Amino acid sequence: MGKNILMICYYYPPLTDVGCKRSVAFSKYWKRAGWRPHVLSVKNPDRTYCSLGKDIPPEGIDVTYTYSLFNIYKFFGIANGLLSRFFGLFGVRLKNYYFYDLFCIPDWFIGWVIPAVISGLKIIKRKKIDIIYVSCSPFSAGLIGLLLKKITGKPLVIDYRDPFGLDYGKYQKVSEKKRFREPIDRRIAEIIIEASDLFTVTTKETEQLYIEQFPSVKNKISTIYNGFDHKLLDGLQEQEKFSKFTIIYTGNFYFDIEFDYFFEGLGILKREGEINVDNFQFLFYGGNFDPIKESIEKHDVLDLVVIKSRIPYVEVLKEIKRSHLQLLRIMQPMISTKLFEGISLNVPFLATIPSGEVEEIVNKYNPDSYVITDNSANSIALNIKKAMGTKKEFINSKVDFFIERFSREKISMTMLELFNNL
Repeated sequence: MGKNILMICYYYPPLTDVGCKRSVAFSKYWKRAGWRPHVLSVKNPDRTYCSLGKDIPPEGIDVTYTYSLFNIYKFFGIANGLLSRFFGLFGVRLKNYYFYDLFCIPDWFIGWVIPAVISGLKIIKRKKIDIIYVSCSPFSAGLIGLLLKKITGKPLVIDYRDPFGLDYGKYQKVSEKKRFREPIDRRIAEIIIEASDLFTVTTKETEQLYIEQFPSVKNKISTIYNGFDHKLLDGLQEQEKFSKFTIIYTGNFYFDIEFDYFFEGLGILKREGEINVDNFQFLFYGGNFDPIKESIEKHDVLDLVVIKSRIPYVEVLKEIKRSHLQLLRIMQPMISTKLFEGISLNVPFLATIPSGEVEEIVNKYNPDSYVITDNSANSIALNIKKAMGTKKEFINSKVDFFIERFSREKISMTMLELFNNL
């Protein structure tokens, strides 16, 4: 028989950020499985940091919205800008975001903690809650779960959609400006993890990092992938491909990882006469594209790049289906949701990724993709040229196996199996 579960989710409709998708799927499929989820979310989200839309919760899901006492992202942003200008008068350039480092512990959303704890206690009593589930980020939500666990003694599940408190040196060059906060973040992560009865992350590589850096987590940690809502495919008709050979990218471009070699590769193909404005386009749907304009101009491919603003999610999926390749980039050890979308939509990748977990998944379930792990412009040019010369229809018989393992319905049921052991 299903249990009553309190879901603490800052990111939940009407917010439209990608962080909502996992929690929405869990709440929907847990209810269908006979559990009784009650969601606690924010009434006044920080609109300078979050995207507020017209999305609604799944049918039948009870949601309580509680106010944040204050939203400080915009305020501290202005304050830090004024401080930077002041020191700039003396030729001093500030490298750190000092207001964030000093006052936003563990993150921007600390104003939500006290009201959410109060509301959470009321829900636990009124709904006879059996399990507390917390979706992080924001990581201040972990503090809410921690306090509710200490007060009520209910089992606590911490679900890290994003890693927190880790040393990424194994995979990424750690920024100098983050060193001040690293010991603080690590200690907060450790306290939250130790209080949890179950700790879940979204990749095997992240799981291994936590085990290496927090050995006590070994017996309580599990990987629950983000997956893909395969129900969206039901209403998605086959789309006619763009007349131009199209490589598409949607969402955050991850400017912190190297990207110049991709546009250099396009420049090579353009100089060789392989691609031009009549037969090729790199189509980008997203927000800020300014950081890479210099690279585009340097390699003389501005005419090949089409930049468009964000569009509704279902429309994005249609545009992906119309494309010939989807550019895949990741911030290892995280896995972009684009991986799950692309394979489910049966669109091959131009995957510019490091060797590891994502490479293995792509090779297993999307074998007609082009995987480039050497950050080489020549490799980019060679593989695009090869893809453009491929005349066969892309038929991937492994999509059904992929959806069977990675659909959000499947991963929701996998999570419930872990709950049954609490």
